[in-house]
Amino acid sequence: MTEEQHPSSPTDEILARHRAIVDAFEGKRPMDWSIWDLFIDDSTCLTSEGQRATHWAVKALQSALGDDFLEKVKARTITQRVLEGLEAGLHPVFSLGFWPANDVPWVYANLIQMAVQLHLFQNSISTNGFGRVLKDLQKNLQPITWVGALLQLEVASLGLRDGWTIQFEPSLGNGNRADVSFIRNDVRLLVETTFMQMSDSERKALTFDQRLSQRLMNLEWQCDVRISGFLGWSRKEEEMKQWFQDIEVAAHATGQDGTIRQVVGPNGGLLTIFRPTEATMHEAWGISSPTVEARIPDRLVARLQEKNKQAEGSTTSVWVRLDEYAGLWQRTRLAGMSLEELLAILAPFLQEKLAAYPALAGVILAPAVLWNGGVPLEEQRLQIECRGSRAVRSPIPGNRVRETIIVPQTSLPQAAKDARIFAHWYADENGWIDWALQQADHPPFHALVQE
Repeated sequence: MTEEQHPSSPTDEILARHRAIVDAFEGKRPMDWSIWDLFIDDSTCLTSEGQRATHWAVKALQSALGDDFLEKVKARTITQRVLEGLEAGLHPVFSLGFWPANDVPWVYANLIQMAVQLHLFQNSISTNGFGRVLKDLQKNLQPITWVGALLQLEVASLGLRDGWTIQFEPSLGNGNRADVSFIRNDVRLLVETTFMQMSDSERKALTFDQRLSQRLMNLEWQCDVRISGFLGWSRKEEEMKQWFQDIEVAAHATGQDGTIRQVVGPNGGLLTIFRPTEATMHEAWGISSPTVEARIPDRLVARLQEKNKQAEGSTTSVWVRLDEYAGLWQRTRLAGMSLEELLAILAPFLQEKLAAYPALAGVILAPAVLWNGGVPLEEQRLQIECRGSRAVRSPIPGNRVRETIIVPQTSLPQAAKDARIFAHWYADENGWIDWALQQADHPPFHALVQE
């Protein structure tokens, strides 16, 4: 057998695939879809049917987005990093939540879901207005465009399964457009999608909180003291340095003489420093910061105000589907708050705010999907009502759950009926991907991915 005839080993094939991917990122060869999907053949959680279905999914994305989409995304990413520095984020198509370079079930759930959504809506693209969404995805390479399109696809695909006629980018009759409309019999629903994330200043404040909290923990250990209270934050670096120096001095002094001291900081910062005793060992103490948390309701209301202005003059009130990345769910989880308790707080708050925005029918609020934490399947399902509002928890393929809060405009009787419709869609979301795979002639998700 000649050297040319000698068969390559599986290890050689894996190395060759990885070398091709590295070469594409280094610019030695184009970044195309055949490179992007090379990791699929190395997957340990895809079945053989799963590998075939995932390769099909990549082909579906290629057909929808274009052969040169990845190369354009790579070029834009390089340009952005030159302009903005290394903190400029990757496009979601290269994220570890979507790209099979990360070989975990939820990545394949995201990839396959988007592929079947594109497949379903492209089938009637000449009549459903989906071409506008697709063109924006192809041309506008900002990550925000991708996130917005995923939200449109999410809500539209749930309505499609329930038998509604879908129209993307429908006119509101006031010169503006909503994101999706749903029509069945004489009922019409309009949905506008948006999301809420931390601002740059909030992210910087959160980073400061984390770093200062660590320094204070180290100081506690060094001086054998406890530090409790509220952190404050100032944009003036010298002011922050002086505050920490004051804290250090007070901590060392309290460590020596046991006297309780308080140190006042910028923006309402106030820390109490004391030496632990038998009497204080069981008392609640700790460090908290309202810097970011206090802004979340304001940002939420600002989003509603913006969408109300956009919908003014529409003959049909508009629902807002809002994805929450600002930390509301994260903070309630850390505080031990249940979904029922969160609904009891948010329902009256949002209903009060919605009263000032008559063009809105209500809000559908949810965070990015959450890990199920190994909770039994029956405990991952929940649907409750409070003051006409609803909270829904449903498992999602890929070891995840989605929690959704739906709050209708109290002055609109139809909005309460709409809320029940949306609650039904999200309560049954777990079965959506199997239904969609069946429409595309593929086996159910559990036959494709070993969770």
